[in-house]
Amino acid sequence: MSEKHSIRCRLQEWIDESGENYSTIAEAAGISVGAVRRLAKNQFDRVDCLTWQLICDYFKKPLGDLFYRAEK
Repeated sequence: MSEKHSIRCRLQEWIDESGENYSTIAEAAGISVGAVRRLAKNQFDRVDCLTWQLICDYFKKPLGDLFYRAEK
């Protein structure tokens, strides 16, 4: 996938810190494993607001912490 944007997701960092896997997080948060995987690997063009909220709720992080703009 070519880089279309400079928005990056911190989900993989949060997963690494928690020691959990994509399937466990997806099931507990109530979202698909594919959505977790795409976000964790920064392979997304859009993010559903509910998915964003469920991930942040699961990790008990503020909504504004999940994404950031990468330096060019």
